[in-house]
Amino acid sequence: MKKHRILFLLCWIAYFSTYIGRQNYTASMSEIIAAEGYLNRTCGLVGTGFFITYGFGQIISGFLGDRFSPKWMIFTGIFLSSLSNLSMCFLTSPETMTAVWCLNGAAQSMTWSPLLRIFSEYLPQEEQKTACVNIATTYPAAVFLIYPLCSFLIYVSGWRMVFLVSGGFMLAVSLLWALGFTRLEGLYPKRERSCSRKSMDQYGTNTRDFRVTGNLILLLSLAGFLLTIQGALRDGVTGWVPSYLSSTYEVGTFIAIFATTFLPFINLFGVYFANLIYRKGKKNELETTVILFVISFFSILFLIIFEGVSLVFFAVTTSCMMGINVMLVSFIPSYFIRFGKVSTISGLLNSTVYIGSSLAVYGLGTLADSAGWSFILKFLCMVAATGILGSLICVPRWGKFLRENR
Repeated sequence: MKKHRILFLLCWIAYFSTYIGRQNYTASMSEIIAAEGYLNRTCGLVGTGFFITYGFGQIISGFLGDRFSPKWMIFTGIFLSSLSNLSMCFLTSPETMTAVWCLNGAAQSMTWSPLLRIFSEYLPQEEQKTACVNIATTYPAAVFLIYPLCSFLIYVSGWRMVFLVSGGFMLAVSLLWALGFTRLEGLYPKRERSCSRKSMDQYGTNTRDFRVTGNLILLLSLAGFLLTIQGALRDGVTGWVPSYLSSTYEVGTFIAIFATTFLPFINLFGVYFANLIYRKGKKNELETTVILFVISFFSILFLIIFEGVSLVFFAVTTSCMMGINVMLVSFIPSYFIRFGKVSTISGLLNSTVYIGSSLAVYGLGTLADSAGWSFILKFLCMVAATGILGSLICVPRWGKFLRENR
């Protein structure tokens, strides 16, 4: 239906803007290091601060997202994030940059879980997973835009202009969201919404159902562990590719940042490739995750052997991580509609992604300063291997859950 398409488009623009307001720092980090004379680990700490507050904020926002209006939570998150971005234009020390970027992480944590709740409440059940797959394109699309944009803005004006443009864009999107969603709400009478309450009425909330959820604590913990690995590989690789290219091939930061725009070309296909594996297989999220971790492992291994085509293997790795994110963060929470806990479960799982991201952004910068990039590649290969092992452990338990709950 037309209203479903408009709803999804509005959600896509809103979530796309949040990636613009966080990836802009990643894209311009190598230039900030070069222009301001900061160490790798100093600038890495700014990104780490974002991921820490974003990760912890996901837990809180996931809980609140099942209880308060998702419309106003998302508006508040985007609006506050825009102010954080605009503030970055005037900062002159890494300490204040870290503080402001931590606030940005807390603000942006208010968007994802309420967004997933909107999908579960407003879209028909058969369209919900399709929406989850399509919304995942916001990340590669934002990276695809922000890297050449940052490269251009840095070339003509400097890194501060990056945050001015990003903050202005997010401010406009926050207003568009508030006005657009308010009008859309009138097209969705409450009796038409395929919301979690309908699912709870259908399945019931008896003791047995809650006992089943209790038995899933271990499985969710393992899924969180896998997402920690996924976050480390995705944001660790994406965040440090420009610096890796600059130091390994001795190219300027402008060229290194611009060359990184190649990554999203494959990232855009990674989400749909993961969905294809999922649908052609047994529709088991963890089996799909195993396959994607295996591909990423060999991609990093080949990167160690064939450094001359490093950007290709970086792109394959980050694409696999995008697919894993869809399986574990977007698909798995949909099974908890019956409890009215879509936002809560999504927030818990998504928070673990950014534990890995925060460790990787700071940790890889520290390793780059002390051990060099060759060691980092071997380390990432071991991380991917750990992901394979963890996924294999999860597959039987998750398969049993699917047989009992589909």
